[in-house]
Amino acid sequence: MFATALVCAWVLAASGCGATLSVATPTTAPTSRPGVARAPSPEDMGGPCAGVKVTTPIGDVAPACQALWAPYGVTLVPPSNELAIEHVPNAPPVVNMTDGAVSDATAQHWADASNWDSGWWKGAQANDQLFLLEHLVGPALIPAAEVDALQGGGSVDQPDCDLYPLSSKLFAVGAEGKAYFARKRLPTDDDYLFVVVYSGPCTETVRHAGGLATSIVDFTEDTTVFTPGVFRSDPVLGDLWFGDAGGNCQDPLGPPPAWCGR
Repeated sequence: MFATALVCAWVLAASGCGATLSVATPTTAPTSRPGVARAPSPEDMGGPCAGVKVTTPIGDVAPACQALWAPYGVTLVPPSNELAIEHVPNAPPVVNMTDGAVSDATAQHWADASNWDSGWWKGAQANDQLFLLEHLVGPALIPAAEVDALQGGGSVDQPDCDLYPLSSKLFAVGAEGKAYFARKRLPTDDDYLFVVVYSGPCTETVRHAGGLATSIVDFTEDTTVFTPGVFRSDPVLGDLWFGDAGGNCQDPLGPPPAWCGR
């Protein structure tokens, strides 16, 4: 992420790039990937929350389902088919720039996992589930304006342009990238990152409990951002790309030129 969501929040930490990426030397010949992607979860396999079909107060679901979700700090349990309800799309075909360190199939799966992460992010913000966000991204990527709204009982409406990228490349972070994130005082232990383009203009809506709604323009044009992170297979949420830092091509702290097609 990564926009202020799944990918999403990392755009707020890294917005304003606006650069166009070149394709360098990809290891894949991308083709279109229409349709909706979905990571299997315990509920898909008949788990204790399989019968939850609408967003439900945690006290109203079965004890075993409560036990499953309690570690995530939720007050509302999402439907077992939450990502299908959110119409999470397949990620765009990934241009794999890792020189074989990561297989094309793995790179694509990680990109899909990033979209799944964003789908959970959208649902959590729409239903005032602040603590669930901590299982989706690192603390540096949870925007303060959204935290304030959710802490006060509000919600955030995230549009798809904030969540799901138009294009995606996978790079090794490398020593140069780690030095860049260290200059930004952001986590530096990730080995890989996605360089993604989100569609602009894009605006989210922050809704406060008192009824006040605030529109936030996340970017005004197609925007390129960095989404470093790590792949996680969560026992409840399924496969995710856990982003914990961000950046953009116009950053004066100097990201690696290759990430911006230079």
